[in-house]
Amino acid sequence: MRVAVLGCGQLARMMALAGIPMGMSFSFLSENNEDTAPVAGLGPITAMAEDLSSHELYEALGKPDVVTVEREQCSLVPLQRLAEHCAVHPNPQAIYQCQNREREKQLLINCQVPHTPFVSVASADELQSAVETLGFPLVIKHTEQGYDGKAQWRLYDQNDVQNFIASAHFERQSDNASPYVAEPFMDFEREVSFIGVRGVNGEVRFYPATENVHKNGVLLHSLAPAPHLSDELIATGQAGLKAILEHLDYVGVMAMECFVTSSQLWVNELAPRVHNSGHWTMHCAVASQFQNHMRAIAGWPLGNTQLTSVAAMLNLLGIELDQDNQLEDDATLDWYNKSVRPGRKLGHLVINDQSTDGAIERLNRLKQKIYRD
Repeated sequence: MRVAVLGCGQLARMMALAGIPMGMSFSFLSENNEDTAPVAGLGPITAMAEDLSSHELYEALGKPDVVTVEREQCSLVPLQRLAEHCAVHPNPQAIYQCQNREREKQLLINCQVPHTPFVSVASADELQSAVETLGFPLVIKHTEQGYDGKAQWRLYDQNDVQNFIASAHFERQSDNASPYVAEPFMDFEREVSFIGVRGVNGEVRFYPATENVHKNGVLLHSLAPAPHLSDELIATGQAGLKAILEHLDYVGVMAMECFVTSSQLWVNELAPRVHNSGHWTMHCAVASQFQNHMRAIAGWPLGNTQLTSVAAMLNLLGIELDQDNQLEDDATLDWYNKSVRPGRKLGHLVINDQSTDGAIERLNRLKQKIYRD
C-alpha cells in the first residue's frame, strides 16, 4: 500500500510511523517552503509546483494508492488533480467545508449539531450588528486564517470595536464567504474533544472523550477519558460527530472540539485529520488514531479504540527537553525533529496510570518540572 501525504509536519510523521509497521510506504508533498525535517528519512518528498500536471504529480509521488492530508489549511488543487488517479481521503469537499469557519458553521447547522452562536462579519456595519446581537465580550475570528489561537481578537467595548475596524480587511473570500465570524465569549467549564474514525464501508468508531487545557490558544495538556462527563453529553458528542462524518461521506479520523457547561455541549471547531488531543492514543489505546486513520484510508478493518489505561499528554511548547534531567522513567517521549521556536509544538510526553487521580497528579508534577510554573 503506497500512501502520499500532503504536508510534512509532525502529524505526517506520526502517520508514517504508524503505517510503516503495517507494510505501507510513504511519500510526501510539501507546500509553501514548509519545514520538512519531521518526515526526513520516511519517504521521498516532492515540492508542489503549479505547473505539474495531474499525471506528473501522481508520478512524482510514486503512484500512490491513496492520498491523505495532515492539515486542513492546504491547497485543494493537488488533491483534486490526484483524485483523477487514486483515492483521496478525506475527500477534498470535506476538507473544503472545514477550511472556512463560516462554511464549517453551516455544516454544523445542516447536521443539527449544537454549536457556538455566531454572526458573519463582512463590514463595519455587520460588526456593529454582531455587537448588538451577541454583546460584549466578543471574539472575532478570521474565517480562513489562524490556528492555535492566531487570527483571533477579543473585543470588550466600543473602543476595541473601532480599533478593530481600523485594521480589519473586510474583503469577502473568493466564494463570497465573509472574512470574519463573531462569537460571544463562551462561559464554559472546560473544553473536550471527540475523536472518531470512519471506514470506507461506513463503520464509525470513537475514542473516549478527552479533556483539554490550552495555554495562549495552544493545547498544553490532555486527559482521557475526560473525567465526570455525563453519559448524556458523551452520547450527544458522538452522535453529532457521526452525523458530520456521514454527511460528508468522510473516510479517516476527524476531531471535534467542544466547550462544555454543566448540561450543554457546544461545538467550537472541527479538524478533518488526526489531532493533537489524540496523541495519547499512541501509547494508551489498542489502536492509535494514527494507525486507525491509515487503516481507514486503506479500506482495511478499523482497530479497537479502547483505552488500555487512563492517559495524560503534555505538549512541549517552545521547549527543548532536557532529556538527562526532565525525562521521567514513566513518561513516553515523542519528538518531532523541529527547530526550537517560542510556542512551537516540538514534541509531547504521554503518561499512563490506572486511575484518573494518579494521572492528574503525575501530569501536574511533570508540567511543573518542565515549565517550572
